[in-house]
Amino acid sequence: MPPRTTLGFLMLYGMLAHHGGGGSYDQSRPLYLRGRVIQARYGFPHGQLRIEVPAGLTVPSRLPGAESLRGHDSWAGPPVPEGAGQVRDLLLPPDITGTLGDLSGRPNVGDEVAAIVYRRCDAEGDEYSGELRVQMIYAAGGAHSYRGTLTRFVDRCLRATSPRPSATGATPSPTATGAGDPPVFLLGGGALVAAGVVAGLIRLRNRRAGR
Repeated sequence: MPPRTTLGFLMLYGMLAHHGGGGSYDQSRPLYLRGRVIQARYGFPHGQLRIEVPAGLTVPSRLPGAESLRGHDSWAGPPVPEGAGQVRDLLLPPDITGTLGDLSGRPNVGDEVAAIVYRRCDAEGDEYSGELRVQMIYAAGGAHSYRGTLTRFVDRCLRATSPRPSATGATPSPTATGAGDPPVFLLGGGALVAAGVVAGLIRLRNRRAGR
């Protein structure tokens, strides 16, 4: 296999295995956070915002665009406050990372943001257990929602294990059973299609370079 094609497959594998491509997120229990940004990082494939959440955090009665979020039909109730009086890390999906990253007024240190997130289910050996993946972020004068479909959502995390706090103090949710996950053959089929696209683009570039 040519080196560039190999690199393409490795990049594809990394995208599928990283964060949303390899874990499950609890859509039945949406969480709400608001706070001041103390650290901001924008890079492929995920940006990350670290925020200080105020002790008196409450959830607004109106959250514009929330009803259109993927998984909204499975919510057991409105978003609940998360991390009051503590520091939390917000993981930005690739599409939100790109949207915010292109804005001149993208959130940076000192700015205030609010977000609706789903928590990643806890799984033994999963270094990303308990991470907070943004589904909607209110920042830079607008509401920016996650529009992807690769991330696996479950109605709730089951098979509880011993909770262990994350580096930022968050206690992860229990492990998911996998109910509601896309069938394995669909994930595999999507990977093959994506691999074909990568290989095709590489071949096209090689042909143009050889002219």
